[in-house]
Amino acid sequence: MANILTPSPATPGKSVEPASRERGEIASPAVTKKISFGIRQFVDWLAPKMSFWTVVPIVGLVGFVYLYAYTDSLYQSQTIVTLQNSSSASSSLSSLGSSLLGSVGGSTQSGAVVAYIQSPDLMHLLDKQFHLRRIYSSPSNSPFWRLDADASDEDFLTFYQQMITVTQDTTTLLITVNVLDYDAQRAQAICKAIVVASQNYVNSMSAVMSNATLKYAQGQLVVATKAVETAQPYERSVAEMQLTAAQQALVAAQGIANQQQSFLVSVAVPNFPTDTTDPDRLVDEASILLAASAFYLMAHLLLANVRDHRRG
Repeated sequence: MANILTPSPATPGKSVEPASRERGEIASPAVTKKISFGIRQFVDWLAPKMSFWTVVPIVGLVGFVYLYAYTDSLYQSQTIVTLQNSSSASSSLSSLGSSLLGSVGGSTQSGAVVAYIQSPDLMHLLDKQFHLRRIYSSPSNSPFWRLDADASDEDFLTFYQQMITVTQDTTTLLITVNVLDYDAQRAQAICKAIVVASQNYVNSMSAVMSNATLKYAQGQLVVATKAVETAQPYERSVAEMQLTAAQQALVAAQGIANQQQSFLVSVAVPNFPTDTTDPDRLVDEASILLAASAFYLMAHLLLANVRDHRRG
């Protein structure tokens, strides 16, 4: 006769689930409760010790160590340039038109120069001359602020724009270029190279504008000359008038083209820095202490409000 297996009676208060699962379900809340209790004990132990006169000095000490042990001293070379054109020296009848052309064109061209200094084109040009990527990613630089050896061109450009900054005064249109570098002589050399490259860029831009101005007037003169040559006797007087107008337009275009000749003038030549200017460690340390004080006070008020809310 076959044996019939009957389930064993379940023990009161216990589940028939596997023991391992049972232990897991029971242990998980217990572990969480234990961890939470430990965190509370740590906070209760730490809170009385986190006074203003312990937190702020510790943060200040950490900032002091970072600023004086892990930041690089950088030299800054500065130059100030301005964009001028031939219209600045014009006078008499053409003075009004020249000044208008100079103000509008000068503003546009100055903006183009600022954009060029910050562009990848000049970055790559300077990189070929001074090996900027290798300098910026040197292992001797601060590990907290240096370019990765395999950085992308976009990251390289971002770092370059932090080391070489350019600003423009909206009123005088003066362009100020600041170059930061780990070496004083190289900082000045890079600054000089930027001025030379910008002058070449302005000359090229002026040539393009002048050629475009003359090209249209010359084309109109060619058309008017052919019209005179092929005109019938009764049409000749009109064609000759058109030719005279085209000749006058060419002369005017040549004058405008001359006024469009721009050049970069150095107001302040690139200086040779004799001392590091960045970072200003005393100012930065004071800023760290001030920020730590403000953060501590805000956190203290927030925690006080939380305690009052719990008690209420």
